[in-house]
Amino acid sequence: MQLLNAITAAEYTQSVCPVCLQTIDAKIVIEDNLVYLQKECPEHGPFSVCIWPDAQHYHWMKSFRSPFKPLKSEQPSKKGCPHDCGLCSNHLRHSTLVEIEVTDNCNLKCPVCFMSADTSVRQAINPNLEDLEKQYRKIMKKTSPLTSIQLTGGEPSTRKDLAEIIRLGRKVGFQAIEINSNGIVIANDLEYLKGLADAGASGIYLQFDGLEDSIYEKTRGKDLLKTKLQALDNCRKAGIQVVLAMTVIYGINHDRLGDVLDFALENNDVVAGIALQPAFVSGRFEVTAGRRLSMGDVIFMLAEQSKGLIQPYDLWPLGCAHPLCDSGTYLLEKEGIYEPITRRITPQDFSSHFDPDSPQGSVFTDIADKMFPESQRGLSIIIMNFMDAMTMDLKRLKECSMVVSKPDGSFVPFCSYQLNPLDCKE
Repeated sequence: MQLLNAITAAEYTQSVCPVCLQTIDAKIVIEDNLVYLQKECPEHGPFSVCIWPDAQHYHWMKSFRSPFKPLKSEQPSKKGCPHDCGLCSNHLRHSTLVEIEVTDNCNLKCPVCFMSADTSVRQAINPNLEDLEKQYRKIMKKTSPLTSIQLTGGEPSTRKDLAEIIRLGRKVGFQAIEINSNGIVIANDLEYLKGLADAGASGIYLQFDGLEDSIYEKTRGKDLLKTKLQALDNCRKAGIQVVLAMTVIYGINHDRLGDVLDFALENNDVVAGIALQPAFVSGRFEVTAGRRLSMGDVIFMLAEQSKGLIQPYDLWPLGCAHPLCDSGTYLLEKEGIYEPITRRITPQDFSSHFDPDSPQGSVFTDIADKMFPESQRGLSIIIMNFMDAMTMDLKRLKECSMVVSKPDGSFVPFCSYQLNPLDCKE
């Protein structure tokens, strides 16, 4: 345990060994103003990873606490977190966003894909409509109509009956059903997209890594920029809003956050928000990243690239999970001028107007609707902090509100569902 005793710990937690995934003790330490998670496996030795670039900012983020609905689970914990997911009685929060995998088929083979989607080596799994309706109903029993549903895969739009899948969810009673998509089908088939909108889809969560061909060649294996732009234009024609989901990788597009922000503001008539996702190592990861990025890194990078529009302390924890799991703000627009909502409200205002049922992307949007109804429009900005086998903090995992629904209706926290040893591709 030499490594764990080298520096005074700021706090203790538990993690997993990135080789064997066994639960092990860990601690958070601060050295030269950087925050590290350090742990040691009896079999595979010590590991250390930087999880935040600024200790003062780290403690400030952790100080945010919002009211939440505790989870009432009857499933006992037997093996301990993260091996009892379902969700078990040790889990603390109720779910605000539930993912349903409607296929593992995909029309790309991205070098970066936490699902390792590749039907060239296995037959695609496409649950039938009857089973999906049963799954929707099992989810509803555990949640409410306000719970956000994300249809994911694979690539959901490879299913010709995706509109019917959306209708099933609306029939069961869910009010918000978003589609995760790479944009290829919806760029090439406007009528298909209109069918999704008519069925009741609430939005498209569009994979969007930047505005240069070379970025997509590295992250997605081919030049897709024109496809992304056409998909966005088709969403505008179909009247369906878009969130631009950017996987951020150091050395590939970490210096292009400002470009995507500017683009989103220029297209705010159809772009409702941007979601910045620092890459985590899971599934297929066949790119060389200059270094790992955390949510904290991306917060400071976005601020630096935003031309003064956003400062690091404008981005607050979203309140729907552990404060180190996601953050964001909402840019209020008035007469062409944008300003972060977090400069116009206090933490007390946030707590009093916070809706525990709001999923990540809607937290500040819902608060803006209540407090600033005169705002003409705005842009949601969220930054996710997904964990992998190196960065896993089980204290954070127990507060996860973003879950994946298994076919039997059980829930698994997103980061636990995607967890695999770092040297494993599946």
